[in-house]
Amino acid sequence: MRGLGFLLPPPSLVRLLQLCNAIMDIRTHSAEAVRRAFDAQGRVEFAPGICLPVRYPGEDCGLCRDACPAGAIAIDAGVPSAAGDCIGCGQCAAACPTGALGIEGYALPASVPPEPAEIAVECWRVPAAESPAGALRVPCLGGIGAGWLLALCDLSGERPIHLLDRGHCASCAAGAGMAELLRRVAEVRMMLFESGVDLENLPSLLHLPARLPPAPAIPRAAAEARSDRRGFLRGLLGGVARGAESLSSAAKSAQAAEAAPVLRETAVPVERMRIAAALGSIARRHGRALPASALPRLFLGECSGHGVCARVCPTGALLRQPAGEVQELRFLAARCIACGQCARSCPDRALRVEAGGGSAGVAVLARWRSAECDACGGEFFGGTGRTCPDCLRQQQVVQGMAALFQRSPA
Repeated sequence: MRGLGFLLPPPSLVRLLQLCNAIMDIRTHSAEAVRRAFDAQGRVEFAPGICLPVRYPGEDCGLCRDACPAGAIAIDAGVPSAAGDCIGCGQCAAACPTGALGIEGYALPASVPPEPAEIAVECWRVPAAESPAGALRVPCLGGIGAGWLLALCDLSGERPIHLLDRGHCASCAAGAGMAELLRRVAEVRMMLFESGVDLENLPSLLHLPARLPPAPAIPRAAAEARSDRRGFLRGLLGGVARGAESLSSAAKSAQAAEAAPVLRETAVPVERMRIAAALGSIARRHGRALPASALPRLFLGECSGHGVCARVCPTGALLRQPAGEVQELRFLAARCIACGQCARSCPDRALRVEAGGGSAGVAVLARWRSAECDACGGEFFGGTGRTCPDCLRQQQVVQGMAALFQRSPA
């Protein structure tokens, strides 16, 4: 063990053991078993193939667990599972960066009619009879994400959006999410202001007194529809079909996870893409550029062209693709969730991720011309000198083993 400790410093050794244990734990779960363990309540759809701690054994994301106001989520061996009664608020889905979680009730309409002049958003606990005409009804205000709010603003032509607080949140099991909602609303208001939207048209949280008592808990989707079908359809803005951006993508991912390798599925970061698309559209209407704070930024230092970063990227934000006689490392900030897996996996430690400062479109971070490897004779792009990255790694392993046996005590 002394020789192994020489090659791997104690922190690296501990990390290696953690990864090995996590991989063994993950392999005991099929994709369907993982989904069933989480979906015990039948309210949340879970796609394990795009969940970060499932995809990268040993990583504890924990954002869904931390966001759940009911303590209904546990992380066991890197796998989210049901730990209590789900109340259906959707705050876990709003916090999930990859879209691995989905819940009914937050689909955007395909279009918004011109009336009323202001758009109201209310939670399902408020009786439908108390909601204003044309109101959008969602399970919980705390489950509204920044991308959802920005997309609604763009869809409505930048009309004022009021999230109606009837005073029930303080006594609601999901009320703890209101602090995070206030932070999101402030973030959205700042991005919209930087994009040219007038102050009076920025989304806001509006306090209105309640006339009717609320439902004792957040109802399920079927109960919400049965409570007042006319009001429910009105809340869907005249019965317009719900937009394509719905939890169906999460449900399809969960079904596909059985057939596809769990750790190979590419996540579609709906929330991040909504933010980029909506802000880009709004900014263009005002002749402005996309706010720099809206998208992550990636810095690349001295790179050997291994391509590990593109292989581990969960959302496809990093791509290594041919371009004529060269290969390019391309970065699409609109798909980046700033998870940092690329930086942690880079053998050269050449990558650094920042939460803001990115730009729309595809950025080319590096270009490599093809070369022939002196060791294996194969074509490669990048690398160091005339040796491909794979052969270079093998040489380093051989050298390390030689050093291990030379330094090990007799």
